[in-house]
Amino acid sequence: MSDLRQRTIGALIKNAVFSPLSAIIIAAAIVLIGLDINIPLLGVLLNLSRWWWLAVLAPLWLIIVAVQVASRSAGEAAVTEALRETFDINVITNPRLQQNVAQAIAYRQRIDAAVSRFRNTVMHDRMKDAANQVEEWVRRIYTLSMRLDAFRNDSIIASDLLSVPDSIQNLQKRLADTADDAIRSELHNTIEHRKAQLTSLQKLSQTMTRAELQLENTLTALGTIYSQMLLVDAKDVDSSKTQRLHDNIVDQVHSLNDVLSSMDEVYGDGGQRVESQSR
Repeated sequence: MSDLRQRTIGALIKNAVFSPLSAIIIAAAIVLIGLDINIPLLGVLLNLSRWWWLAVLAPLWLIIVAVQVASRSAGEAAVTEALRETFDINVITNPRLQQNVAQAIAYRQRIDAAVSRFRNTVMHDRMKDAANQVEEWVRRIYTLSMRLDAFRNDSIIASDLLSVPDSIQNLQKRLADTADDAIRSELHNTIEHRKAQLTSLQKLSQTMTRAELQLENTLTALGTIYSQMLLVDAKDVDSSKTQRLHDNIVDQVHSLNDVLSSMDEVYGDGGQRVESQSR
């Protein structure tokens, strides 16, 4: 069972247990038992203990909880809560990136609702498998958005992108004006290090730009997948349409994995090189 499924079930049960109707039944049991109030008629005639209220109220409470767990609206609310806990957009500071993640989560919720309309067990399982892949897709979008947000908020990188080109120009002017061989050698080495730093910075910036474009493209693709899922009928259970839908989702997840790997390579190793060279 996926982490989101576990969270959804947990939220569904929690919401049912702590619902207003459930709270009323629990409060009634506490009051009736605490005040030692007899069950009307039966309590007096059969001399029943106050604890027999549990025999009356417990089944009623279980029925209320079960009905709410099975409720479609309660299920949708539980999915919303689970998604909000799993993908907390408040940790992302950029409004545009926040909006991207919120849109991806909204598509994920609608896809879950689309899956629930299938009554055929085989078709429902196929679509549920596709929805689980979409969950991984949204997870990659969330991770990508957080990394882009961290890059945009990295003041050192932003400062270096502006200052390093000027630093290279100044060093080159000093090199042209210096006749001392020892100083020229030191200046030459410093310029080479600065150029390597600038190359790393530019590669990092280009990778982030491509990642932003990939994020926009994958959100569009997610919307397309949702539209395609709405067009799938129960009779398509063994059709190529269902398989293509699944394959398209897997391809998008793999594509985002490639982007994240590139970011790890450049922002990880490359970022460390940039930091060491700036010292």
